[in-house]
Amino acid sequence: MTAEHERLFFALWPTAQQQHGWAALAQQLLPSGNGRRVPPQNLHLTLLYLGQVDPETRRALAAKVDAIHAPAFELRLARFGHWRRPQVLWWGPHETPPALQQLVEALRRAARACGLEVDTRPYQAHLTLARKLKRNPGRLQAEVQVWPVKAFVLVRSTLLPDGARYEILRRWRLG
Repeated sequence: MTAEHERLFFALWPTAQQQHGWAALAQQLLPSGNGRRVPPQNLHLTLLYLGQVDPETRRALAAKVDAIHAPAFELRLARFGHWRRPQVLWWGPHETPPALQQLVEALRRAARACGLEVDTRPYQAHLTLARKLKRNPGRLQAEVQVWPVKAFVLVRSTLLPDGARYEILRRWRLG
């Protein structure tokens, strides 16, 4: 791998207002000392992690994604979950909307067509709110948030000592 490779993923990216509101919610739900909350500017919903991608593959992938026609949809964030490994608190819908599932499958097909390995596990839509939880937060509840999704993005992830830094590289409109 050369320095030209970039760590990339596709995501749904909330507005700054949504990010700050959801970060405040995470702060209310989790007592201090139980894990590391995701910074507001990093809150997102991953569609497909691509890993290390070279510039030529990135261009080919963007061309394939340009051909995807997917509708806009609403995502109802209504359920919290805790994964013991990798010790995260997440928030997501009770069920993945069909339009979201179809978008994820279209992105997986495009990535495979460009020679990228993709996750074959069933897709589970979620936003990671906190990492490295020391204990299970128990049953959490909050008002359902309706997120009108009108676009998705390609993101570069740079790993730094104090956490990841994300940069949106490209945006595609839905609908």
